[in-house]
Amino acid sequence: MKKKVFISYAWEDAEEKDQKVKSFTQWLAVYLKKWGFEVLLDVYENHPGTKLDAFMSEGISTSRFVLCICTETYLKKMQKIGTGVYNEFMLLKENSDSKFIIPIIETGKYIHLPSFFEGKFVSALNFVEPYSQENRKKIFELISTLRDETLSADSVEPQTRIENYYNDVETFKLLADTINLMNFECQPEGIVTFRYLLNDGDFQIGLAPMDFTTHWSTRGGNSIYSCNKVQKTFRIHNFTAFDVIRSTSDIPADALVPFKWCTTLEIGDGIVWVNKNNFIAIGKIQNVCVSSEDELESKVTLQYRILNPIDVTDDFIMNEEV
Repeated sequence: MKKKVFISYAWEDAEEKDQKVKSFTQWLAVYLKKWGFEVLLDVYENHPGTKLDAFMSEGISTSRFVLCICTETYLKKMQKIGTGVYNEFMLLKENSDSKFIIPIIETGKYIHLPSFFEGKFVSALNFVEPYSQENRKKIFELISTLRDETLSADSVEPQTRIENYYNDVETFKLLADTINLMNFECQPEGIVTFRYLLNDGDFQIGLAPMDFTTHWSTRGGNSIYSCNKVQKTFRIHNFTAFDVIRSTSDIPADALVPFKWCTTLEIGDGIVWVNKNNFIAIGKIQNVCVSSEDELESKVTLQYRILNPIDVTDDFIMNEEV
């Protein structure tokens, strides 16, 4: 049976902060699903007509772990009667002695955690680029904890050399899997900069069934190789129309150049992906930075947008403050 993880977070008043927290939270939810966890998050699990209080109560009571995204707003709403966070907090207090409650804070942001979280494992992560190298060790530790592993990124204390050897092997395997699964972006659109040679050149965008595996390799200068790992791919030279494209009918069909295996993209060029489920995403190369000292440090900046046939929002759960 899959271990169930409930993610508790607060909506922010400022749009920029709200987008950052929601983007990180959704990334974390998808990342944990890739590890085989069953994840409960309101924007995924609720449907029109669903009652949030019932969702919270059942989710918390049946979950093995509860991850609390502890922003300043979250901590304030923990004390504000009538908010969804307060209701969740009251449910969590019934299990306050359990180690299954894990607070997550943003790296570099000073947060004074209340005594409720005292003695619990705290994970500090980069919210803006959760897939970044900065998060490698912390993500490893979080996954180890959720998997009930005794492994630690810092120390393992086996009784014999043989146990030490095999503990190291398992640690390395888990670390490799953790890093390989980090490199993806689950938001429907955005601009992202990533080290394109990590994860064997693969970079994922989107949520299933609107998920796309993009693949990259070094070309040099202001260009990059993009390879086909989906059903169909097209190149668009000098993709000036990117910003106005919101539906498939907006794509200039006469500008599409199909390629089967690999193509060269320069800054300003675009790409169109068609995945196995017949969804479409578009991309535009914003920048390419090839490192002469360490090729693994080479980066590409990609602007992308997944063209959703349905306008999906979470307005249906606005009836209760979260």
